[in-house]
Amino acid sequence: MREKEVLSGFFGILGPPATFSALGGWSHNDYPGDMSSYVHFSDLKDAESCLADAVARFVPDMGLNRSSLDAGSRLIRISDGMRDLIAPNGASDIAAILWRSHDLALDDVAGTIAGMKIREKIAHLLNLRLDAAATDERVARRLMGFFALPHHAALFHRLLWTTAGRIWILAGDKALDENHYSKRVIVCGILSTALVTRLSQGRDAQLDQVRRNIDAVMAYEKFKAQLPAKPEDLMLNLAKSLGQLRFGVEPPPGASL
Repeated sequence: MREKEVLSGFFGILGPPATFSALGGWSHNDYPGDMSSYVHFSDLKDAESCLADAVARFVPDMGLNRSSLDAGSRLIRISDGMRDLIAPNGASDIAAILWRSHDLALDDVAGTIAGMKIREKIAHLLNLRLDAAATDERVARRLMGFFALPHHAALFHRLLWTTAGRIWILAGDKALDENHYSKRVIVCGILSTALVTRLSQGRDAQLDQVRRNIDAVMAYEKFKAQLPAKPEDLMLNLAKSLGQLRFGVEPPPGASL
C-alpha cells in the first residue's frame, strides 16, 4: 500500500492531466519549458493502462517489442525513465497489461450467469473473455505471436492460469482437492486453443469449439464416474504398493500418501 501511495504522489507531481480522444489522440495543457513533455497519472494502474493503450496502436504494424514500446511512450509524451518505471520488463509488461485488461470483461457478470448450469456458466464466461481478447484482432494476433515464443511461455502460462482461476471462481467453484488444478488446466487448454480458432476462423468457429470441448470434458467425467475406481485412486494405490516393495514398511492405519 505504501508503495502505491508513493508512486501515486510521484505521478501527481509530473504535470497536468492528459486526455485521450478517439479522433484527436492525446492532448494536455503544457507547462512552459522542459515540463511540457510530462503527463499526469492518477496512479500506477492508470499509467499502465495509458501506456499499454498507446503501445497497442503501433503493435499491428510494428509488433510487440521495444520499438512499439518507444513509439507508444513518445505518443503520450513520457520520459524514458517514466516508461521504464511503468514497464521495467519492457514489452513483456505491456503484453501482461493487455492480457489482464481483457479479463475486465469478466467483471459484473454475477447477475448474467445466475441460474445457469455450471457448464453453461463456463461456456458463457469463456466466450465473453474470448470476445474481449478479439476486440482488435490485429493486436490479438500479435499478442498471441508474442506469447508463442519459447522465452515468453512461462509468462503466458501464469496469465492463462490466473484467467482460468477467475473463470472458475465466478462460476462458483470451491474445489480444494486435485480437481482445483485439473479444472484450471482444462479451461487453460480451451481458452488458448479457442482464441487461436477465433483469430483464424472467426467467432462461429470459436463458439463451436468451446461447445465441443466442454461436451468432451463432460463425456469423460461421466465415463470416469462409471468406473469401479477413480483413475487417481489407482495411481495412489500403485504408488503405495511400490513404496511398500521398496521400503518394506506398512503405513499406519488411516495414513495417507
